Amino acid sequence: MKTLFIVAVFGWCWLPALLQAATKDSAPDPLFADDAPLEITLRGPFLEIDKERDKAAVYPAGTLNYSDGERTISIDTRFQPRGNFRLEKENCQHAQLWLQFKKKQVRETVFANQKRLKLVVQCKNSQRYQGYLRKEFQAYRMLNRLTDRSYRVRWAEVTYQTLEGETLRTQPAFFVEHKNRLADRLALEAVSVERIRKNKLEPEQATMASLFNYMIGNADFSLITSKEGNCCHNAKLLQGADGSYIPVIYDFDSSGYVSAPYAETPPDLNLRSVRQRIYRGFCTEPEVLEKALGEFRLHREALLELANETLYESKWMARSAVKYIDSFYTVIDNPKQLSRQITEVCR
Repeated sequence: MKTLFIVAVFGWCWLPALLQAATKDSAPDPLFADDAPLEITLRGPFLEIDKERDKAAVYPAGTLNYSDGERTISIDTRFQPRGNFRLEKENCQHAQLWLQFKKKQVRETVFANQKRLKLVVQCKNSQRYQGYLRKEFQAYRMLNRLTDRSYRVRWAEVTYQTLEGETLRTQPAFFVEHKNRLADRLALEAVSVERIRKNKLEPEQATMASLFNYMIGNADFSLITSKEGNCCHNAKLLQGADGSYIPVIYDFDSSGYVSAPYAETPPDLNLRSVRQRIYRGFCTEPEVLEKALGEFRLHREALLELANETLYESKWMARSAVKYIDSFYTVIDNPKQLSRQITEVCR
């Protein structure tokens, strides 16, 4: 077996205090404190955005409207296309969106404390793509089960309208917690750096993130660098009081669990398909790895229950998802497979 090395350079004395602090997170913002689907109407320049997909452009402002049961609330909203791979027209019919609000308008609404929100939009109009969207949402919810150090999400039924009020389509989507709000919730600092050394990562969170991406078959990430811009690729860094970096992963649409038809494997990994798993985590102490594995075993039934959901997807898709997650447990519950596929290939 490959010799494991210690990722952290600060010693283990700080871990209990850090873990205790991480459990004392503040309550989530109202948007993410409820699991019920949120029905909203977005009025904006969506035809123009879908045509141009210019992330630097300033598009005309629109509105977000929803009912709180007693009244209809309207919030001025600016929309901006976002993303990279899903921004390409050949991959997605509809652009992914940033929604930007005015702070004073969201007070005492379900969007209180939100200034800039990521909306994960259904990529194409077909029913299959609704299933892919739901699978990615489930991946976020699975990570929520395993650790508070994860982005909260909220499902929404969205009616898209032109600025003149003409309805274009009604489709599901989901909101993702902003990095700054996540940092505030966890009493950590949001940081922006280009790259870091792997021995600066907090080992428990880095191991949890790597194991989760292995479970869902997501090889399209990095915890220490980025293809462009701030670190990291499909992960953001928070920082604890001790100076260690805590990676929080996101964007799971390229995973084998979702199996979107546009998903591609990283070219340098020589994978046959996105369904083929590869462990890309860094080596760590055996007790750190075992503690993380213990969380996956503890929440096994809850994760399988999420995978088996059929509300927005076919029974076939749910069965395939359950089988895929189950195959991860086959690996981690077999010492030989665990050694061969994880501990012997850690970096």
